[in-house]
Amino acid sequence: MKKLQYSMMAVVLLLFVACGRQQRAKSLVKDFMEANMSDYDKVSFVDFSSVDSTRVVSDSLIAAMQQQSPSHFRKDVHYQSRNGRALMFIRAKYRMDEDTLSATFYIDKEMTGVVAFKEN
Repeated sequence: MKKLQYSMMAVVLLLFVACGRQQRAKSLVKDFMEANMSDYDKVSFVDFSSVDSTRVVSDSLIAAMQQQSPSHFRKDVHYQSRNGRALMFIRAKYRMDEDTLSATFYIDKEMTGVVAFKEN
């Protein structure tokens, strides 16, 4: 009986951690877009994917993504520094004017800011 109670407590704790991480990633993306888009007031969010992690994004790929900001972003986009190999990522689908756009945002492992992003 105690094993079942401990297992249930562990599941509940994991759900709280996962939900917190998801909300933190959404918040970081929204803050990043607000700070770096020319017309953020025209944006409405449609959907976010689940947060996941990756280790396959190289430093040269990050540099390339940072150099290719879409036209609706400012030229002087501020990015968080990368710490370590692992990154978190989340996809955001959003509307701007009449267009529906999608982008993948790469976030540092500590979830303090966006390291790079690409339009899908």
